[in-house]
Amino acid sequence: MWERWNGDQMRGDPSMNSYNHYAYGAVADWIYRYAAGIDTLPDDPGFHTIRLQPNFDRRLGSLDVSYESVYGTIRSAWSISEDLVRWNLTVPPNTKGELPVSTDHIGSFKLDGRPLAKSGRIHFLRQADGNAWYEVPAGKYEFTATLAD
Repeated sequence: MWERWNGDQMRGDPSMNSYNHYAYGAVADWIYRYAAGIDTLPDDPGFHTIRLQPNFDRRLGSLDVSYESVYGTIRSAWSISEDLVRWNLTVPPNTKGELPVSTDHIGSFKLDGRPLAKSGRIHFLRQADGNAWYEVPAGKYEFTATLAD
């Protein structure tokens, strides 16, 4: 989407200089929030608590996104090989993440090769809305999961 109706005909014209358009921002917003799963909470803005809810999608294959928050780099990088997802996550110091995992698929989610309930690195918060919610303290993590069809 161009800033002007005739923008596609003005690529070489210096007066057509704004490519920082909402349409580009909307795509980036979707990638950060939905594909990478990096989002804020309405009652805790500013990435002090990070909503971690990536959408692993075979059509994308892999994704590696970093966001420079005021606390440091938040990173969500995942790749799919056949039915296995490998998700590397970085939660910066002085922050925490909230990770909802569908109770239907919780058995396939592992951290460092261990089921989430036996990990010891993350903490169960609550069960609500068909999800088991975990608190993910600051640190680096490698999750694996089996994709559901």
